[in-house]
Parts: sequence; C-alpha cells; structure tokens
Amino acid sequence: MTFSLTVDATKFRGRLVSVMNQYAQAGADLVPVIKGNGYGFGRANLAREASRLGASRIAIGTVWELEQALIDFAGEVVVLEPFNANDQAAKELWQRILLHGAGRVIVTVSDLDLSGVASVGAKLIFLEGKTSLNRFGLTASEISKVSNTNGLTVRGLALHLPISEPAKVIDATAEISKAVNSKKLSGRLLEIWNWIAAYQDLVAKSRYHLHISLSHVSPSDLTELKLMCKNYGYDSTFDIRIGTKLWLGESSSCKVQGSILEIHELSDHQRVGYRQVDGHGHKRLIVVSGGTAHGVALAAPNTSGSMRQRGIAIAEGVSQALGKVRSPFSYKGVNLLFAEPPHMQVSMLWSEDMSLKVGDQLICNVRSTTTNFDLVMGLD
Repeated sequence: MTFSLTVDATKFRGRLVSVMNQYAQAGADLVPVIKGNGYGFGRANLAREASRLGASRIAIGTVWELEQALIDFAGEVVVLEPFNANDQAAKELWQRILLHGAGRVIVTVSDLDLSGVASVGAKLIFLEGKTSLNRFGLTASEISKVSNTNGLTVRGLALHLPISEPAKVIDATAEISKAVNSKKLSGRLLEIWNWIAAYQDLVAKSRYHLHISLSHVSPSDLTELKLMCKNYGYDSTFDIRIGTKLWLGESSSCKVQGSILEIHELSDHQRVGYRQVDGHGHKRLIVVSGGTAHGVALAAPNTSGSMRQRGIAIAEGVSQALGKVRSPFSYKGVNLLFAEPPHMQVSMLWSEDMSLKVGDQLICNVRSTTTNFDLVMGLD
C-alpha cells in the first residue's frame, strides 16, 4: 500500500546549486525555506539538503516546527511567523526552546513592543515590514519609532512580498541616483526601495547593520537593488528566502506513484464504493494507493481570474455533475476517472485498459505542498 515520491537526486541537487549560484552572483545569501510538509519531501530531508548546499541559515514557518529544525540543522533558524505575545501556548513553547537555543534562533517581530519577545528569552530578531502582501508587519512609520530593543540584537529587516506586482502604484520616497531611473522600475523594486530607505533611517540612528531579508525577488531584481544601494551610498547586505522555486523548480526530477492494489472485473450496472455508484458502462475497477490522507485530489482555492480559467472551472463543474470526475492518476498519459471521491488512503478508479495489473504503478499529479508520502526515495 505505497504512495511514493521518487527523486532523481542528480537533477534535484543540480537545480539547488544553480539557484544558489544565481543569487550568489547577484550578491545575496540563499536561505532555504523549510516549512509545512517540507514541500512533499519532508522537512528533515530538506534540512539535510540545505546542509549539503552549505547554507548557514534556514527559514521555517512557525515555532511549532522549531524544535525539530534545531535538531535537523546545525546553523541558524529563522522563524517566519512573527512572535505573538497573545498566543499563550506558542509563548510557552518559545520560552522552553529559547532557554537553550536562543543563540541559533532568529525571531521575527511585527510589534513595536519588544518586551514580550525579550521575556521569552529571544536574543536575535528580524523586524518585519508590512508590505503590500498585508499579512504581518510594522509600518514604515512604526519601524522608525523602534528604540528600546530590550537587549535584543536586530539582525535586519524582513520583507515578505506578494508573488504578483503590487497593485498600488508606488513612487520612490527618495530619488535613487542619476544612474537609475525610478520611473522605469517595477512596483516590486520601488516597494523594496522605500522600505530600504525607511530602514536606513533607523540604521543611522541605532547603528544596526543594513541587512534586508527578502522573498519573491529574482536575481536580476537583486542586482538592481544592490546597484541602487551602492549609488545611494548605502552599505547593505541581502539574503533571499526561497521555498517553492528552490525545492519544486525542477519538476522532471520528481515522480509520484501509487501502487495498484486490486483490480475488479464488474458486471453490468454493478454498484461500488461507499456511495454505491453505478459504473455506467465501466466494467473494470482499479484500487490504487493514495487517498485524502496523502493529499490526493486536494486543491487550493482558485481565483479563476482569466476567461480561460473560468472556462476550465465551468467545464469541470459540468463533468462532475455528470459523474465524470478526472483523477490525478494517469496511465499512458491519460487521466483515469474516479469511481467516487478518494477514500482516506486509497482511490477507486475506472479503466478498461487490460494491460494494467496488480502491482503496477500509476503516475499521480499532486500539489506538493499538501501531499504526504508513505515513502520518499532518492535523497539518501
């Protein structure tokens, strides 16, 4: 009963090195993001890959991932979700872990009152700016008011940017230089530049180092930012946090498969499954490893912004109404139909292909960030 991920380690690691080198050439340190389900590979596996890359720092999602991360990785660990003094359970966990691990943990802060994070034993922090993502963070005016750090070491400014260009047109708060025309810069770069300018004011007052930790920025954007800082006389350093584009950027290196466990030949109109569905002409039922517990057929909400996306959503809705729901499992390039919604650990599919037999593997197309595999092979 195996739902597995097989990784071509040579391709996979080649991609990691390539990404790291691109950002190194642009002048930034790579900080691998290792959170959630470990992008399907598992967080422990990715921590080992980060060590293999020579990364000195990784980023994780929440404090609930921190204890294991400190075991799996020998360098510094950034916790991306900001410290929240009102979350009592998380606060107690912070206190317990930081008692011995504070020297390797960078806590993200999005509150002007730093006494709370200091009280749990933190030593190192990032100040997070509230970007156009509008999730967490301090505003530029709030960052300028940071004064009493309660003995904490401010490692820099962290910015979490949207994937799309900022919707609001942003003007540069300060003319960058004659060498760079701010009118030709993207909204993303202008937003980052405004944050750099705001943080530089705090740096000048407090003698912090001008370090900026970024997400969703390309190597070319980074090169542009470095030039802007140089031309404006800012002594800056950057790191880039990358998760999806790092770990999932070489799709051909990964193969997801489910094992065929049973094949049943059915009579006309024989009913099957929890819902006792009629085969409607289908006479061959395939039972394959891979169900909802693995993440099969789970999908994130789609905004359906384009006409094409809306058309696909309508077509899929009509097919579902007719009982014809395509599964993510395929054979010879053709997706098989679900007999009914997937069970917790297996799926029931229709296929008339007589070449299929018990023990064969079906390819499965899944969303890696919501998938949990029984077995991950190739990263030993």
